[in-house]
Amino acid sequence: MNERVLMDKERIFSGMKDEAFRETHQYKNPAPVLLLQHTKETTFAAKAHWHDDLEISLLFKGLVRCYVGGKVKDVTDGRTCLVNSGEVHSTVPMFNGTDRSAPGITLLVKYDFVASIIPNYDKIMFAIPNVTVEKEIAVYLFEIADLYQNQKDVKASIEILGLVCKILCILLDTSTIERSSVDVNYWKDSERQKIILDYIHSNYNQPLKQGELADKFHFSKEYFCRFFKQYTGQTFKEYLTGCRLVHAEQMLRNSGSSILEVAQCSGFADEQAFIRAFKNQYKETPGKYRKNMGGGKKETLSR
Repeated sequence: MNERVLMDKERIFSGMKDEAFRETHQYKNPAPVLLLQHTKETTFAAKAHWHDDLEISLLFKGLVRCYVGGKVKDVTDGRTCLVNSGEVHSTVPMFNGTDRSAPGITLLVKYDFVASIIPNYDKIMFAIPNVTVEKEIAVYLFEIADLYQNQKDVKASIEILGLVCKILCILLDTSTIERSSVDVNYWKDSERQKIILDYIHSNYNQPLKQGELADKFHFSKEYFCRFFKQYTGQTFKEYLTGCRLVHAEQMLRNSGSSILEVAQCSGFADEQAFIRAFKNQYKETPGKYRKNMGGGKKETLSR
C-alpha cells in the first residue's frame, strides 16, 4: 500500500465558535467513504470529537488507546476500533521507546449512505464482539485501502461499495445491539460531554477555570476531573491547551497577526505561556513554525 496519506479525507471543524469539536467530512469521491492512512508522520492521535459517520480503524502495528463513549480500549496489532454515530471519541498512541509510529487505516462511511440501506439505523449501534469478527472485517478494510486510490475509476468505486456493504452485513449479523437496550446514563453522559466540549470550543479564548465549569454543569470538582478524563483521555487543562493551540496554529498560517496577538486571541495568559505550550506541541517556536509554513502576511516578532 502506498505510504502517503490519502488526502481525499478532509477533516473540517464546523465553525470556530460553533461546535468546533463536531467533525464533518467532505466526500469528493463517487463512493460514500473516506480513508485515512496513518504513517509515522500521521499517527492515530486525535482529540475528543464526534461525528455522524460510522468509523472503523485498523492498527497495523503498535498500541493505541481509544476512548469511545467514556470507555477505554487498548488496540494492538491487527485489532480494530469501531465508533458509532454520535459517540465522543479520542485516540492516544502509546509509543514504546524510540519507535514513534502507529501505522494503520481509518475508514469513515457516510451517515446518509448507511441510514439509506439500514432503515432502523438510528435505533441500533454496533459493538464488535470478538477478535474473529475483527479479523474478518480487517480483510475487507485492506481491500478497500488498495482500491481507494483508484476510486476515480467507476469500477473501483463500485467494488469499494460492495466491500463496505460486506462489512455492514458482518456488523448486522454479529455486532448489532438496540440503542434502547444501552443504559440510559450512557447517552445522558455522552450528551453532557458534548455540551461541555461545545462550551470549551465556544469560549477557549476566555480565562476558563476547571472549577467554574464544574459548577456551571453541576459537577463536584473531583467528579468533573474524572468524568472529563474518562471521555477525552486528557485532563481539562490538557484539552483546553490543545484546543487553543489548534486555533493559534491556524492564525499563524492564515493571518498576519503578531505572536502576542495570536496568544491573546487564542486564550493564553501571556505571550511566553503561548510560546512554551506551542513549542511543547510543535517542537519549534511559533515564529519559526510560521516561517517554515510560509504563513503570515506582515512582519512578525522574531522568536
